[in-house]
Amino acid sequence: MIEFQLQVDARLLQSLLPEIEKTFAQSYKNKRQTFQCPIPDDEDLVDAWEKGLADDSLDDRLALAKIFKSPKFKYGYVELEESDADGALRSLTELRLSLRENALSEVKDSELETGNLSLNRRESSVKVAYFTYLILAEIQESLIAT
Repeated sequence: MIEFQLQVDARLLQSLLPEIEKTFAQSYKNKRQTFQCPIPDDEDLVDAWEKGLADDSLDDRLALAKIFKSPKFKYGYVELEESDADGALRSLTELRLSLRENALSEVKDSELETGNLSLNRRESSVKVAYFTYLILAEIQESLIAT
């Protein structure tokens, strides 16, 4: 079992849980749209393509969902079976990319990666997305470190 505690105040984490859940739901929809079938005129191939994408990511998403659905997560505790770690990492990458492409699209890569982002001049939705991005990054980095 992999266990660690996030370095974030539980109140902040609890305020960001709705954004995490929203991003989790949206990333699945965006993934299917991003990786479209290369031959869109063949309905059977398109159906098989979309089903394959859904099947491939389902296990990864379930691994990450176990973290988010744990009653301890809202207090900053992460628990995960070792067998779910790789899938959770892939799904975390998917979520961070989704945030990057959508809610954080106006933020420069250099600002995002260095943390040198002036939040005073940003809309509240960007602030929420940024803090969500940081929490997801911390989970990902902690999983990699274990």
